[in-house]
Amino acid sequence: MVEVVELASPTIRLRLMTLGAAIVSLECPDGQGRTGPAHLSLPSLAGYEDRKRNPYLGASVGRYANRIAGARFPLDGREVRVTANEGVNQLHGGPDGFGRRLWGLTEVTSTDDGGQATMTLRSPAGDQGFPGTVTVTASYELSGHRLRITYRGEADAPTVLNLTNHGYWNLDGSPTVHDHHLALAADAVLPVDDASIPTGRPVTVQGTSFDLRARTRLGPVIAAIPPGLDHCFAVRGAAGELRGAAVLDSPSSSRWLAVLTDQPGVQVYTGNNLGPPFRPHGAVCLETQLFPDTPNRPELGSAVLRPGQHYTSITELRFGTGEPPGVEELQP
Repeated sequence: MVEVVELASPTIRLRLMTLGAAIVSLECPDGQGRTGPAHLSLPSLAGYEDRKRNPYLGASVGRYANRIAGARFPLDGREVRVTANEGVNQLHGGPDGFGRRLWGLTEVTSTDDGGQATMTLRSPAGDQGFPGTVTVTASYELSGHRLRITYRGEADAPTVLNLTNHGYWNLDGSPTVHDHHLALAADAVLPVDDASIPTGRPVTVQGTSFDLRARTRLGPVIAAIPPGLDHCFAVRGAAGELRGAAVLDSPSSSRWLAVLTDQPGVQVYTGNNLGPPFRPHGAVCLETQLFPDTPNRPELGSAVLRPGQHYTSITELRFGTGEPPGVEELQP
């Protein structure tokens, strides 16, 4: 049975569910003090259970977020074959990845300033083709205007692990986010082919439409990079340390969202393939993660998790109104 959890602080109302350990809704004040939605939501559980209507809305995706080329990768001298679900490639852990699964609700606490909800999932060896049994937790901690999402994982055999939250953010309720503005703490972007598979190391954004280091309106960027953004940017600073990654804002509602992460990359997706009841470009996803296809590209780092090691990924979301902070100003 799918369980729904509500957490509330003086400024944020958050609803979560155990299907996909997902954000169902997040409401916060606009510049006029009126509380309203900042995240896309479907009207019923049936909608979330319908995979054609639910493009991982607010879900915790894995075992490997983003793409694995050819649905295969080398690990300790042997080839691992995983289940393909995007042509010959694997996306977000396969057709029955973590974002489609029922997690167990293991802890809920409430405070005057918010509260915390933790969900757990056990993924057995061979799940979607991945080796090793993995146990993961997703913890949502709400405190005032901040929501911290922490993923943890352990494995009983060598495997790969890369989790992210697939939140769909629309800060003013408009049909598209063309009038939203985005700034990234990213000097480089990962080049990809037509299947969104990396073709090399991150390259400079200087002089390109991917240069979002200054606050930039999204409409012209989407028009310049059809059908829109679905690219992983290298977050400035050292991976493993919480640091500023992105600031999204809506001039019409005066809401802004700041994203901090300890991951090396942030996948920016402008909802290019959104369908009814939404429209293409109806939201922005800011998915903090390891780089796509890292299991096949050692030059991008390592996604390997071994017995005795502890996987951790932290993303902090901060909400406010008025003049948005500069992305370079964000501090842990």
